[in-house]
Amino acid sequence: MPGPCSFRRVAAAGALALLFAPSAGAQTVRGRVIDSVSGDPITLAYVGLLTEGQDLAVAALASSDGSFTLRAPIGGSYFLYVARTGYQSLMEGVFELGDDGVFEMQVGLKPVPIAIEPLLVVAERDKTLLERVGFYERAALGSGHYLIREQIERTAIDKVTDAFRNIPRLQVVATRPLLGSGAMQNPELRVQRGSGSCSPTLYLDGAVIAFGGRSGPPVRPDDYLVPGDIEAIELYLGASQVPVQFNAIDDCGVVLIWTRIR
Repeated sequence: MPGPCSFRRVAAAGALALLFAPSAGAQTVRGRVIDSVSGDPITLAYVGLLTEGQDLAVAALASSDGSFTLRAPIGGSYFLYVARTGYQSLMEGVFELGDDGVFEMQVGLKPVPIAIEPLLVVAERDKTLLERVGFYERAALGSGHYLIREQIERTAIDKVTDAFRNIPRLQVVATRPLLGSGAMQNPELRVQRGSGSCSPTLYLDGAVIAFGGRSGPPVRPDDYLVPGDIEAIELYLGASQVPVQFNAIDDCGVVLIWTRIR
């Protein structure tokens, strides 16, 4: 009979290696993501725990050395999901997490080969959108909350604001009918401030499209785009966290949305 930290299904060889599993339950999952070919750490890989129904329970981005720490909200059965652009995504489980202890592992992602015609390359590699706008550098500092495409695709099916529902201190206010009509407003974002709340300023591809504040109009991201348009999201919920190039209009923080290049 498998113990509280045992896999019910063994991962593919070289993909997921269990380093240490205590005899007690394990609610904290800690590990490292590496390139399964070179052994190099994979920076900013998306790592998440999914319930048996494949709902996202908790997620994080791997640090510059590939390490990550996840703390499950409760003990139970989970899948581990790991993804990074340029690599084959990995989902393994089900495995059981108890009420305490630490579950350590090493995850190897397989690079995805790109088939091209033979050619002579004489130019430097073009930077990706997120590299050009400084997303990865800011995410490595860890002063805000960062959502990449894989996480957004899993959590935001119909509305962009679905991706914000598990962010601490950020409220997604339910829609309400407009006065005198049957139309429904899109959800509003509110940042908790003591006993009150305020609206964060919303940026789209580096430009302000909705000013926030305590007394300004509601900020509704779904008024401007759909989940399929988005490459990444950054959230800074206090003025002290906001990068200098995105100066907050007030102390309520900002939401930065970067759209995909079509």
